[in-house]
Amino acid sequence: MNTGNKEYRHTMIQRRSFLKAAGVAGLTSAAGCLGGGGGGGSDSVKIGAVMALSGPFARTGEENRRGLEVGQEYLGGEILDSEFELIIEDGESDPNASIQAARTLVEDEDVDAIIGPVSSGNSISVMQYIKDEGQVPHLMTTASSVEARENPENCNEYGFFIWPSNRHLAPTGTQFIQELPNHIDRDIDPSRVHYVSQDYALGQNGLELVEESMNEVGGEVTGSTLVPLGETDWSSYISEIANSEADVVTGVLTWGAAAQLIPQANSFGLPEEKVMMFNSGKPIGQFAASTMPNEVTVDGWFGTHFYNPGLDTDVNNEFQSLYNELDSSLLPNSTAGASFELMRALATAIENGGSTASDDIISELEGLEWDSVFGPIQFREEDHQAALNFFGGRRVESDGDGSEVEVLAEYPDVIPDARCSL
Repeated sequence: MNTGNKEYRHTMIQRRSFLKAAGVAGLTSAAGCLGGGGGGGSDSVKIGAVMALSGPFARTGEENRRGLEVGQEYLGGEILDSEFELIIEDGESDPNASIQAARTLVEDEDVDAIIGPVSSGNSISVMQYIKDEGQVPHLMTTASSVEARENPENCNEYGFFIWPSNRHLAPTGTQFIQELPNHIDRDIDPSRVHYVSQDYALGQNGLELVEESMNEVGGEVTGSTLVPLGETDWSSYISEIANSEADVVTGVLTWGAAAQLIPQANSFGLPEEKVMMFNSGKPIGQFAASTMPNEVTVDGWFGTHFYNPGLDTDVNNEFQSLYNELDSSLLPNSTAGASFELMRALATAIENGGSTASDDIISELEGLEWDSVFGPIQFREEDHQAALNFFGGRRVESDGDGSEVEVLAEYPDVIPDARCSL
């Protein structure tokens, strides 16, 4: 994989010996300096995190926090041969509170970098503060909106994105929809879809891009259902979906929305009438498998995702082992994996540069390529987005308890064209 102007490969070193053996040599990038430096620039490392530990995105924020804990354990608690400090502030699922949390971390705690927050709106607010005042590396966890990456008012040299945007998701999902007739035992027209999501930035932007990607393959979005955030009774919306003209239902959902839609749709028999194909892991992701294992294996549910829990690599196996030691009722998942990998990437950049100065960290992060829990990944130098391997699949009953992912199609190195040059 090469999404920038540099090529880097690595051989993974196990945790605990990760820093001791070769100073995070398991991930590689070229040394360099941008010629300035915000951040602490000190020998001891302080990492700040803005997590949504309360409010409507708390479930996602809690998984991000768990991923940081796993990352800290994986690193043996050390960066630059010294214990590092992880300081977490609650962004409360609110843009203003997220800004205040970031301000506290930068101005009061003097952190060297920030991870988070959850959601695109909160991330954009913090991006503005980092760009104008904070000026430390800012590694975002689950921000999906293209607004953060493409609007020149938002994208900046400090921000890095590991989570795919809607511009990653929509074309991949559309391609998988066109292949669904090969994987289902009923006649469907993949050229016409009905879009379902929540009525906020993620869902609205996703609708625009699905319309665009369907048009590119000669198809159309025949209608859409945008559900208010926090809605728990989806019955009227399910009736609207059932009465749509399309055979295929697609969209993007938060965890909370998936937890409401999937069981309620099953109780109405919706997957018997419509093929349900959602992007970004629902309903084939680990959260759904953890919380409603019998619901996600109902015939008719499909999804695209970039985290395959069955990926048999050293780092994914270690991530899952460490996650399972936590007090969690969930399975190891992509949300925790994102913050876990951001911690690894940040530790690598600091180790390779031998510095906590912002410009040194940024220089090391640009073009960084490594084997992650998601497979090979790289921060593209031009705009700091990540190239990811996607797949389309469904959940099926496993030989033991629970379910497993059946991969039906693979889409390697998915990354949209850069639309914001730093």
